[in-house]
Amino acid sequence: MELFALDPEVIDLETRLSTLHGTDRLSVIPALAWHLRQRDCKRALLLVNEAEELLTQVAWNEGRRQACHARLLLVLGEVAWLFAQLDAGEQYAEAAVENFAQLGDRVGCGDGQILRAALCTERGDSTGRDACLNQAQDDFRAAGDSTRLQIIRAMQLSHASWRDAPGTAARLQQQFDPDQPLPASAQAWVSSASALVATFTGELGQAIKHFLQAHHCALESGQIRHAIFSVSNAADNFASLGDLDAALEWDELALAQAQTSGWPGTLGSAQMQTGNVLRLLGRLPEAHAILNEALESMRELQGASRYSLALQYQGDVALDMGEPAAALDCFLHAETIAASLGELFYLLRCWRGQASALGRLGEPEQALSKISSALLRARELGSGDEQIKVLRVFAELYQQHALPAPEGQRAPSASLHFLLQALQIANGIKGYILPSDLLDEVANAYAAAGDAAQARNYGQAAAAARDNKRLDDARNRAMAMQVRQESALARAEAEYHHRLAQAESQRAAQLQEASATLETLGRVGREITGSLNTDAVFAALYRHLGQLLDTTSFFVYLLEPGGHALKAAFINEARHHFPSPLISLHDPQSLTARCARERCELFYPMAARNNPPEHLMGPLETQSMMFSPLLIGDRLLGVMAVQAVDSHAYGEREQSIFRTLAAYAAIALDNAGAYAAAETARQQANAALEALNEARAKLADRAEWLAEEVRKATNQIVQRERETVIRLSKAAEYRDPETGAHILRMAHYSELIARALGLPVADQELLLEAAPMHDIGKVGITDSILLKPGRLTPEEFEVMKLHASYGYEILKDSSSLVLQAGAAIALGHHEKYDGTGYPQGLKGEAIPIFSRIVAVADVFDALTSERPYKKAWTLEAAAAHIQAHAGSHFDPDCVRVFFERWDEVLDIRQRFQDED
Repeated sequence: MELFALDPEVIDLETRLSTLHGTDRLSVIPALAWHLRQRDCKRALLLVNEAEELLTQVAWNEGRRQACHARLLLVLGEVAWLFAQLDAGEQYAEAAVENFAQLGDRVGCGDGQILRAALCTERGDSTGRDACLNQAQDDFRAAGDSTRLQIIRAMQLSHASWRDAPGTAARLQQQFDPDQPLPASAQAWVSSASALVATFTGELGQAIKHFLQAHHCALESGQIRHAIFSVSNAADNFASLGDLDAALEWDELALAQAQTSGWPGTLGSAQMQTGNVLRLLGRLPEAHAILNEALESMRELQGASRYSLALQYQGDVALDMGEPAAALDCFLHAETIAASLGELFYLLRCWRGQASALGRLGEPEQALSKISSALLRARELGSGDEQIKVLRVFAELYQQHALPAPEGQRAPSASLHFLLQALQIANGIKGYILPSDLLDEVANAYAAAGDAAQARNYGQAAAAARDNKRLDDARNRAMAMQVRQESALARAEAEYHHRLAQAESQRAAQLQEASATLETLGRVGREITGSLNTDAVFAALYRHLGQLLDTTSFFVYLLEPGGHALKAAFINEARHHFPSPLISLHDPQSLTARCARERCELFYPMAARNNPPEHLMGPLETQSMMFSPLLIGDRLLGVMAVQAVDSHAYGEREQSIFRTLAAYAAIALDNAGAYAAAETARQQANAALEALNEARAKLADRAEWLAEEVRKATNQIVQRERETVIRLSKAAEYRDPETGAHILRMAHYSELIARALGLPVADQELLLEAAPMHDIGKVGITDSILLKPGRLTPEEFEVMKLHASYGYEILKDSSSLVLQAGAAIALGHHEKYDGTGYPQGLKGEAIPIFSRIVAVADVFDALTSERPYKKAWTLEAAAAHIQAHAGSHFDPDCVRVFFERWDEVLDIRQRFQDED
């Protein structure tokens, strides 16, 4: 099971799950729940509950059951982590790792260590986090999982970049070749590490590009939390470039995604970053409000570093708003958290903020103590930028308060002493641009000391710096605009792929719906065509039509003897039955009569039934209508129709369903008629037998005459059965482009092969009668596939293959030997001698002999017959094909005897020619 899956893979899992039932769903649920753990937490939890229930029922060995349970524990643990339930998350993670360890599953152990590392990060335990990631790396290396190794190494580099950006940059180049494509799951972390390195080294434009790539890859691979943090960091870099509008735009995107997730830590971070940008925009009340929301969102994470950072941002806002006491409280609270985490950089920021607040509160000695500690820490970290900021706070304190002269002061004033140190450090930083306000402060300090010349020099330098800053701001804005455009293109591309994924999801849903409809139609067809009573046929049709279509009205009219009128056999509107007179076949107003006369389907998407004809007595005005003739070959049985009160109730899908049900109805009604006739013949035969028995008692000398009468009656029953077979075969013939002559030829070819193989005469005759039903299952195949003029797609061919099983299901339960033989032939005539056929993949003599015989006869006649979609093969080419596939497709004995009687084959072909 992959650590992260792409969206199409998740869609495929959803589609597969929808086709499974009972404990079979366990083959998909664990993987789907795992890959939905961040995409849809609620659904993932529901799937976990279902899987745990199914685990109590499935007949798995204990090891497999334990592995599935451990994976479900990881899903629960990750959801708990996302919702800041850290203790529960830790318990789930430990239990999962323990289970995986017992099974020797190093991949599962490594996945558990990643979750534990995330929990450590949330608690601010960087040492514990690194230990867990190192253990995960060892597990994945031992398991030989290269993709997981790439992901874990990229995660480690992402965390390392905070401590050592240059070193991390070198390791990124060593471990990841930029020209070698990576899986999206790993690329998300590589891009994130690259973005952080670029941020810390001042390449802000590049940082934004990497963060946006990380966002896209993380979304694509289901790492939603990482995606939100990436886009939030991109916004932070836009702010550093001075494009605060873009920063706010991306922050709002991150905030929207975080609000959708509902995860406290993620939401709080997004709110915090948005608040900082609002502060930079000077919108201080709004910044203060959203930072309060951030702290409230993260109230369960008060030991995390990001909670400390939110407090620092709130302190900055308070200073800007002239509330130093409130600022001091924020920085003191933030210091407590940073100290417990050992976050040196955050401690430095806290002390600097405290010094500014204390100075404004009239506590210069305490302020001096804090800023002195901050300066020592800034020097330890080697951060020139922070040293400059700290020294300027020193200058501010000495300017505002009377404090003892600093040690080593040579400048005219203490403020100037610290400002000159700041200038010296700034001049030593490569590429550092002196801020104009720092130069202004130096100029003012010289002026206060009475050095007009130096004040003028630094004033001019400040003016030049402002000019340079305007140029730099312009460059930054240009860079920001470029990055913005590129990011907009990236967003557009991401949106395109997202829509593509949605389209794929919709296509999968449509395929699933089509598959379910086909399955339903097959089941309905078997039920309807298996009914030998017309009332049962009507009841089944009405019930299933109501399930598949919007059916306000449903009626069936059957052709009267003589063919001049239609008589209502079934009328139902809104569950009420209405009487109806006969309809003349020549009635110019009746749509039913028109359908019968023209023998064509009629569809009316919007045809209001105002002033309905007399044969529809219901009160409802139906608008959508469908009429279909009930045909067996060219023989008209009647008309079937459905109607709905809504307009446009029937589209292409509904028309196809109705067309199929009408075909089933025709077959079923014809079968019922044939059965009724057979039943009448049986009753007549019984009556004749009774009469014969009476006559035998009275007239013993007429025994021979009576026996002859019995034989006649029996022959009538047999003839009825044969008529039923012929009608079933014609039903399939009606939906398939094959001709009646094809059925006769292949039946006689089959009888010829059976005779040549030495099968009993009874079997030869049985095969002759049953072979025509080999393709009866095609009544269950939709016209769009069955009548397609070109080559079928693989998906369409899979549907076409179902006709073998459909034919078997239609015929299998009959007590007739002929129908039973037809069922076996329908099921097996597409099996191949080498076992590569369908639907069962039978091999050699495991294939019933009748099916092996029909396979040769059917393929030979199909090859040598012309169809709308192909030319007929020559006899020589067809013979060569059959002989070439003896032993692979065909039974070699069947092929051999077929060509030993070639003259008879040609005679059959001549006797049963296709009509022009």
